[in-house]
Amino acid sequence: MVTIDPKAAPSAHHFTVVIDGVETAVHEGVLRCGGGGTVAVVTPGVLEVTRLRHVVVRGGGGAGDVRFSRCGYAAAEGCAAASFRRCGAVRADGARGVAVRRCRSADVERAGAVAIRRCAGAARVRGAGELRVGRCREADVAGCARAAGARCRAARADWCGALALGRVGSADVAGCGAVRVDRCRGASVSGCGAVAVRRGKVSVVEALKPVSPPPVDQQA
Repeated sequence: MVTIDPKAAPSAHHFTVVIDGVETAVHEGVLRCGGGGTVAVVTPGVLEVTRLRHVVVRGGGGAGDVRFSRCGYAAAEGCAAASFRRCGAVRADGARGVAVRRCRSADVERAGAVAIRRCAGAARVRGAGELRVGRCREADVAGCARAAGARCRAARADWCGALALGRVGSADVAGCGAVRVDRCRGASVSGCGAVAVRRGKVSVVEALKPVSPPPVDQQA
């Protein structure tokens, strides 16, 4: 059932929302779903999604901001910005800004600035301008211009520009530019440019010959 809030300003931007496989267009008001879930346009161009089991929001053309809270599976495609808080598995593709906090797992592709904190499972990022990952079980990143990971049990990084790792249990780094490692119990660094180690056990292997990174959409 759709309920239109007369106090809510309609938005010129239309979001496409897929809830449990059913697609609908939303540009104003509140969509109330079973189990207490809601989809609401809080201000023009800003959508809030709460307590849905499975939801996908498509912004279209990289426009519109979406905020997810307490959803089971939540995905944002082609939105300007996407934030996720206390969700299960989350995914974002093509957003200029992504923020994830206290979710089970995160999968981000082709993003601008990305911040991920406190994932109980894996945080996977493919292609980001600036990335910060903290307190996740596992960080798996590739194709990021600048990336920083801290307080993760395990980390893997491929083909990043500048990479900083701090207080990481184990790390596997390959094909990155400048790498800085601080307080890592065990790290393997291969085929990278400058490598700076402050504390920790790090094995460094130089590349035999330059290799071009694979396209982001082909990276595992």
